Amino acid sequence: PGITVTDRQQSASQLLEILNRDFGDIALYSSLIVFLALLIGYGRIELALMSFLPMAISWVWILGLMALLGLQFNVVNIIISTLIFGLGDDYSIFTTDGLMEKYKSGTNRLRSVRAAVYLSVVTVIIGLGVLLLARHPALRSIAFISVVGILCVVFISQTLQPFLFNWFIQRRADRKLFPFTLWSFAKSLFAFLYFFISSLVLTILGLLLTKLRPLGRERGQYLLHVCLSSLTWSMMYIMANVRKRVFNRHLADFKKPAVYIANHTSFLDILCITMLHPKLVLLTNRWVWHSPVFGAVVRMAEYYPVAEGAEESLVPLQGLVNRGYSIVVFPEGTRSTDGKIHRFHKGAFFISEKLKLDIVPLVLHGMQYTMQKGDWLLKDGTTAVYVYPRITPDDPSYGSSYSERAKLMGRWMREELQRIRENEETPTYFREQLIRSYTYKGPVLEWYCRVKTRLEANYEEFHKLLPRQGAFYDLGCGYGFMAYMLHWAAPERKITGVDYDEEKIDTAQHNFLRDERIEFHRGDLTIFELAPCDGVIIADVLHYLLPDQQEALLDRCVAALRPGGTLIIRDGISELNRRHRGTELTELFSTKILNFNKTRNKLHFLSRSFIETFAGKYGLKMEVVDRTRFTSNLIFVLKKPSTNL
Repeated sequence: PGITVTDRQQSASQLLEILNRDFGDIALYSSLIVFLALLIGYGRIELALMSFLPMAISWVWILGLMALLGLQFNVVNIIISTLIFGLGDDYSIFTTDGLMEKYKSGTNRLRSVRAAVYLSVVTVIIGLGVLLLARHPALRSIAFISVVGILCVVFISQTLQPFLFNWFIQRRADRKLFPFTLWSFAKSLFAFLYFFISSLVLTILGLLLTKLRPLGRERGQYLLHVCLSSLTWSMMYIMANVRKRVFNRHLADFKKPAVYIANHTSFLDILCITMLHPKLVLLTNRWVWHSPVFGAVVRMAEYYPVAEGAEESLVPLQGLVNRGYSIVVFPEGTRSTDGKIHRFHKGAFFISEKLKLDIVPLVLHGMQYTMQKGDWLLKDGTTAVYVYPRITPDDPSYGSSYSERAKLMGRWMREELQRIRENEETPTYFREQLIRSYTYKGPVLEWYCRVKTRLEANYEEFHKLLPRQGAFYDLGCGYGFMAYMLHWAAPERKITGVDYDEEKIDTAQHNFLRDERIEFHRGDLTIFELAPCDGVIIADVLHYLLPDQQEALLDRCVAALRPGGTLIIRDGISELNRRHRGTELTELFSTKILNFNKTRNKLHFLSRSFIETFAGKYGLKMEVVDRTRFTSNLIFVLKKPSTNL
């Protein structure tokens, strides 16, 4: 009693049986742990999936080949499979890191990464593949599984993974398009499928109403227009991520036929206009008329092709007007790629003059950002339709002929759109655009971008303090968040960012939305020479310099300012004792804990008296802006006198 007799061979057999039975569960749990580690490391589910997918597909390939060749798992095979899975994990991570580095800073390290991977593959194949020469079939099966498995892993990681990354992220950025996220891809795919299915249903309904005509020709046509307007309305309002606004809708008066003219930047323009009222007929271009998705609906709804010419269209359009329909024309003729209103063609104004119809101007804003030409990604934007009072044919305000009206109304609509953009497109309008341009550049950086812009109130204060035109410096620009926001809100601003952190400058300079009016330079602010400019921003930077360096930098800034220029200083003010402790705490996190900012010496915060003395030294007009409650960061706006003073 109390004695157990064991057999080593039986124990080994039982252990092998247990391993074979539970191997699937072990592989599943370990895969989940690896995926979770990738998700935490990259901070984006898209990158985690791209890195994990090669391992999953390779595993399926290995199992399939083993089944085809009749190979069974044993203890050694299981150990070898773990080795292959681990190597596949490494290869995928190395490849993802190389792709991300190129996207983040433009540094192409993918070749060196691939060289290292290939060297590792060769080493493993030589080390384990030599067992193919063994006589024992078990050893040969181990060698075969090892060689086939490692080749599968490296093939998938070096082909599928770069393909997915380039298609989902890099190639879109090269075209200055937002990279996909899984959520934005799903929303856009849903919108496209909804539109496609609705167009098919509407085509069938149109055939019933306009071909079979159970309700008569005119009633059938009108009912088709009602369905079309309802479809476009549902298309816009089912997408909750797009905000919709219509201003002065009462000025349209759809009961009285007119010619509606609008600027054209996006496919959404058509949806936003047709949803306004059923009795609207668009003049369309050739690709809309022949579209395989909604071309049949367009033709059945009696939309008229522009290719036929304005003179040829008068008779059919007169018939539509007699039935109470209004004509919608995009005078530019095609969608604008830059959001600006280009030269107007004369067709709309010719039709208005010959058919004695009023002109109703519509200015569309936000469509180009929400869905730009050449892309089907639907962003979280705000679309707006501005309706303006009717212009009668005998109103001389815009000229006496249709040629003059085309020119003068084009100029007026450009000015009106510019006014709308100045009011609406403040830095807050571009917050999503900024965050998306820093997505996939590292989880910490994306998080920092979100938090920083939120704490800075999207740099609205700096936008209000600077002129909309001129050359400006952002000294200590960091990753360039403020520089981009201020430039996008006022494209005529030419902004140069300067920072001594090379990694930050490389990241800011390699933003796929950067244009020729914004650039970044690595430089030491204590010796960096400033070119003549209209404004300088030094935000939360001076306290990193020694007192004599602070004053020397400010001297150079004032010397570089043109007459009437603006010097904006924001920094912690030491006299605000209680609030200053909050500033010191944020700097502790920034420099010591999170290491976003680097410092060479002890921090030297400013005093208000120092700024006042400096302003008096150069005769600068000073204004103080205090918008914070928990920190001592004040904004000092110093204006250089103009030559007239």
